[in-house]
Amino acid sequence: MASSLCTIHAYFHVLDEALAAPILKDFVEHTKDESGCLWYAWDRSGDKLFCNEAYEDAQAVLIHMKNLEKAGTFKDAAKLTQIEFHGPAVELEKLRSAAEAVNARLFTEDGGASFMHPLTPGADAEPASLCTLHAYYDLTDEGKAEPVLADLAARTKSERGCVYHGWTKAGDTLFCREGYLDSDAVLAHLSNVASCTGLADCTTLRRLELHGPPSQLAKLQDIAQQMGAECFERQEGFQRVALASAVKAEPLHGLHLDRAVLRDFCSIHAYYKVTNEEAVGRLLASFETRTRAEVGCLWYAWDRTDDRLFCNEAYANAEAVLAHVQHLEGVGSFGGAAQLTDIEFHGPAAELEKVMGTAKKLGAALFALESDVTFKPVDLCTEGQQSDLCTMHAYFTVEDESGVAGALAELVDKSRAEDSCMYYGWTRAGTTLFCREGYTGAAGILAHLANVSACGGLTNFAKPHRIEIHGPKEEIAKLRQTADEMGATCYTRQSGFQHFQARPALLGTAPLAVARRGDVEPWRQLFRALAALKYVGIAGLAVALLARLAQRTQRSGRNFAAASLMMLLGHLAERKLPSEMS
Repeated sequence: MASSLCTIHAYFHVLDEALAAPILKDFVEHTKDESGCLWYAWDRSGDKLFCNEAYEDAQAVLIHMKNLEKAGTFKDAAKLTQIEFHGPAVELEKLRSAAEAVNARLFTEDGGASFMHPLTPGADAEPASLCTLHAYYDLTDEGKAEPVLADLAARTKSERGCVYHGWTKAGDTLFCREGYLDSDAVLAHLSNVASCTGLADCTTLRRLELHGPPSQLAKLQDIAQQMGAECFERQEGFQRVALASAVKAEPLHGLHLDRAVLRDFCSIHAYYKVTNEEAVGRLLASFETRTRAEVGCLWYAWDRTDDRLFCNEAYANAEAVLAHVQHLEGVGSFGGAAQLTDIEFHGPAAELEKVMGTAKKLGAALFALESDVTFKPVDLCTEGQQSDLCTMHAYFTVEDESGVAGALAELVDKSRAEDSCMYYGWTRAGTTLFCREGYTGAAGILAHLANVSACGGLTNFAKPHRIEIHGPKEEIAKLRQTADEMGATCYTRQSGFQHFQARPALLGTAPLAVARRGDVEPWRQLFRALAALKYVGIAGLAVALLARLAQRTQRSGRNFAAASLMMLLGHLAERKLPSEMS
């Protein structure tokens, strides 16, 4: 846990409802000005009030107590029934006099079985959304308890939704102080530690409480009833911290995008159901116009099938994703025009860590890169051009882990040879695999499908459950038959832009092979002329070799090099001569 974190647990009995409500608001407003307060909230169960508060250190606690003297007391509105100070021993020693003044019990932190994920102090106070668990135990065997507590902390530390977890102790009373991003994180934690049964051998559970916003507690009612926990609903409050992994976006004006940007980019997949056709059109245009100015956005487009909309978007890194989310807050939401039905964030694990907090708020699933990637260097264009990228979205459910890694590696390796493949790689969330792949057009998708048709390894270990093809109308038209055969859904591009373009193909690569026959005559003549150099080179090489053997010229070395060069050029030209040009 943070080396100096101090928490106060104060319970009150409500005496007068009408008097208590405005006092709560007044206390919250007074505390908002305290820079050392991490969170401050009032939770309630029946006629019981609980002040859920945390501070950077003992000094911040003392400042808070002094500050509230100006706000006054509850008087006849509520009566203090119990108060506790929890924290490291060195911080509690600084609070001893203040604790005695309010008759508070001191709970000392067990540093070996406590942790706090890095927090980012925020300048602005936000509504308190943390869910906290409060578990009190009677300690029966301290020797047995130590390894059990350490094991519980170690297990919990791997949970992405856990903000802090640790143990404090006062006499023979153990307290588990723990906080989570939301109800899903609470449920994930309870599932994670369900197999840890050792605590029952060294403690006896005395009391269990769940605290959080009403919307989150509603999801925890069943588990609370099973566990015999009392639920305290959030009434008022704020928090001034977030997980450090949910970093605030930095200004991106100085961002330098290189041509390898398609290697480690982050993408967002957002699906909507259209509910108001006329309103949707205006909003799409507004979103696109606002996003076009974002330097970190690689592409942004809206694709559609029937009443389903898909936002096809990608960003250089996590900071660019966060900047986009904050930027669009100025536009507003779809309101009654469309309803968000599903959202995912895809990218390298290190980048997803940075957007975890934002993903949680949006209810987004996180898909981390699972495989190596292949990508093409691109030419960047700051003004943006019409989005012509074609993308495939294939989801698989893993049924057997043993051969997945090898199958993915084979598919990635195969895609490297495809000239029209802009990027190719696999992301994963739990047992769901996703292939994120983009092509310059329909021909590129068809070429890819033909190229990997012999790679049947993945389907032995994972089963496809959804396939989509996205692209401009004219490109989708070329893919309809293939999509029908694959059972894929086609999404047609409605609007959009991209801040890059494929680099011009090298002479003699795939674009020549698919050229129209009426256009190939000049190229055929050029390649045949270059191919003839091979035979000229062979003749020149023979003459140079004979001259060297006869030692009749000092220039045989240069002749030999020139002849070899002509042979090489001619050979390459002959190999690149497309069959349809013959």
